[in-house]
Amino acid sequence: MKRPRLNILRTFEAAGRFLSFSLAAQELNISQAAVSQQIRQLEAYLGTPLFVRHHRRLSMSNSGQAYLYGVHEALDRLDAITDNLFPDRPHQVVTLRCTSSIAALWLAPHLGEFRKQHPDIDLRIRTLDQDHGEIKSTGAELEIVILNETEPDPHAVRLLTTTITPVCSPKAFVNRARPVVAADLLSFELIDTVGYDDDWHRWFRRHGLDTITVPSGFSVDSSLIAMEATQRGDGIMLGRRPFIDRLLRSGELMEVFNQPLHLHADYYLRHRRGTKGQRLSKIVADWLVELAIVEWSENEKLD
Repeated sequence: MKRPRLNILRTFEAAGRFLSFSLAAQELNISQAAVSQQIRQLEAYLGTPLFVRHHRRLSMSNSGQAYLYGVHEALDRLDAITDNLFPDRPHQVVTLRCTSSIAALWLAPHLGEFRKQHPDIDLRIRTLDQDHGEIKSTGAELEIVILNETEPDPHAVRLLTTTITPVCSPKAFVNRARPVVAADLLSFELIDTVGYDDDWHRWFRRHGLDTITVPSGFSVDSSLIAMEATQRGDGIMLGRRPFIDRLLRSGELMEVFNQPLHLHADYYLRHRRGTKGQRLSKIVADWLVELAIVEWSENEKLD
């Protein structure tokens, strides 16, 4: 039986990881039309839709999600075998594991520039964790993770501190008064992201509402989906800056409060023990640190 071509499977994996044909095209250095065509070919071959096409966004069908997991694992294994058997080939691979929101919102816009600077490094971003680490990619030399400061990791360095702030669509207050204090949010639809389930409770406690019950709201399993719902005006979410700064600058999202009512979370860059290519990993790590510095510089301008 004829199998799908490897390049089509890599295109499918990237599109599923980003839930975006344009971001997949950017990572693979092909056109968005080519990505769309390859996905259609794969769906025709399998006889089932792998993606659900919504207005201005994608989601996975049940069959697509199941197939994505298998393809992702198979490609990871193939990459690992290639690295082990052919360690001296000209193009060396560095694999970075992070959440889908970091990959799509923070890293993807800069991957083209990284390739220009380091054409000999194949930087591969792996994530199927739906933002909360349920499915871990194997063989990653580098990881971007949230760590507890009370449990220091000698293999990790702080990359950046995110600001967690309520955000919404500018349409949210067309017919309603803008919230002034934290308690005002209790009358709005609050969007939860699985894996960050406690964020709203922490946020309300941080701002003096220790005993209130946070209303059950709209729950999704990815920050990307939460942002799309927020942009449509479906509710208010806790966004993480600098990852959402592009959307704040464009006016697609806005901070709910004029005064700072924030939480913070520290993201660390962790070097996985027992991995090869320490020199190349350091090049990628230095690039990520530089990217974080530039991002915070832009963040100060936004503020």
